[in-house]
Amino acid sequence: MSQDKIFNNTFGEQDASMETIKFQLAPSYESDLDMDDKMHYDLLFEKIDTIIKGSEFEKLNHVTASGVSKKLNKVQINKVFSHVISALDKKYSRVDIFSVLSDYFDVFPNKFYNSLSNKFKDDLISELDEKYDILKKKNINKLF
Repeated sequence: MSQDKIFNNTFGEQDASMETIKFQLAPSYESDLDMDDKMHYDLLFEKIDTIIKGSEFEKLNHVTASGVSKKLNKVQINKVFSHVISALDKKYSRVDIFSVLSDYFDVFPNKFYNSLSNKFKDDLISELDEKYDILKKKNINKLF
C-alpha cells in the first residue's frame, strides 16, 4: 500500500471510529415536538412576535418587573387573532396561529378558544375537519 505523505497513513485507512461520535441537541431545542415541528413553531413564533411588536397589541404582552403580565380579555383576543391572521394571510394554518398565540400571550388554549367569536371557531373547526374529517366521524352536521 502507498503512504499519504501529509498524514502518514495508508490510503483507505480510517482515523476516526464512528462509535465515538455522539450527537446531542442543544437544550434550547429539547421539546416534546418533533424537530421539524419545533422549527416550524419557532419560525411562526418569531413572525408573530414581529407582527405584534410595533402594533397596537405590543402593550398586551408587557411583563412587569415582578414577572406578571396582564391577561387578555375576550375582545382583545379576537382583535389580536384577526390582526395576526390578516398579516400572515394564508401562509400558516389557523390552528398553528391559534396555538402560537395562546402560548405567546400565555393564555390557556381552552380560554383562548372560548373567547374567540363563532366565526373564528368555525374557521378552526373547519380547518381541522378538512385535515382529520372529524365532523363526519362524530356525526356532527351543524357547529353553531
